[in-house]
Amino acid sequence: MLTFLLYTSFHLSRKPISIVKSELHKNCSSTGELATVALGSGGGQEPPSLHTDVECSWKPFDKSNYKQLLGAMDYSFLCAYAIGMYLSGIIGERLPIRLYLTVGMLTSGLFTCLFGLGYIYNIHSLGFYIFVQVANGLVQTTGWPSVVTCIGNWFGKGRRGLIMGLWNSHTSVGNILGSLIAGYWVSSNWGLSFIVPGLIIGAMGVVCFLFLIEHPNDLKCIYAQNLSPSNSVSAKSWNGANGHSKLYLQYKDHKKQ
Repeated sequence: MLTFLLYTSFHLSRKPISIVKSELHKNCSSTGELATVALGSGGGQEPPSLHTDVECSWKPFDKSNYKQLLGAMDYSFLCAYAIGMYLSGIIGERLPIRLYLTVGMLTSGLFTCLFGLGYIYNIHSLGFYIFVQVANGLVQTTGWPSVVTCIGNWFGKGRRGLIMGLWNSHTSVGNILGSLIAGYWVSSNWGLSFIVPGLIIGAMGVVCFLFLIEHPNDLKCIYAQNLSPSNSVSAKSWNGANGHSKLYLQYKDHKKQ
C-alpha cells in the first residue's frame, strides 16, 4: 500500500502540465470578437481603453509557434526521462532504496513547485520552463525502479501477475487525482496546479523516509532486539528464501515466539 501511494504521487505530479497547456495559450477568438463588436458599435472609432490585440496567453507561449514551444517542453521531459531511467536503474541498485526514493521524491516536488512559481513570480523565459522539465524528468526516474524492486523483495515470484495487476493501477489513480487537482486551480491560478502536487509528492517523500521497509530481512534487527536472549532467533535462521522458510521452522520448534 505504501509503494502504491508513493508512485501514485509521482503520476499525480506529472499530470498538471497537460491540464495547464490550455491556459498557457488560450483561445482568444472570443475576446477578439468582443473587441470587433465594440468597434462596430462605436462608429468605427476605437475607444481609447480598448485594444484589438488582446494578450490573453502566457508569454512566451502567446506566439504563433506556440505548438512547437509546448511540444518542446514535452520533448525535454520525455527525453530526460528516457535517459534518466537507464541511469536510475544502474544507480538505484547501488544505493539504499528508501534513501534513493526519498531524495527523488523531494527533488521532484521541488521542481514541480518551481514550475508553478513561474506564475507567481511572472517568469516568461522559455529556458526556465525547459530546464525545470528536464530536471523533473531526470529525478522522476527514481520512482519506478525503486518501487518495483521493493515489491519484488517482498513478494518474489509468487502471484506476480495478480499483485502487479492490482498494484499497477496507481498510474490511473495518480492521473485522475492529478487532473482533478490541476483542474481546480487552472483557471484562477495555474501556478497552484503545480505547487499543490509538488507539495504532495514532497510530503510522501517524508513518509517514505519514515516508514518504507525495502526488504523483509530489514526486520531482523528489530525482532532480534525485542526477543529475550533465551528465545532469540539465531542469525542463521534468516538465511532461507527471503528469510522466511528457516524462520518458520524455528517458529514451529519454539512456539512461544
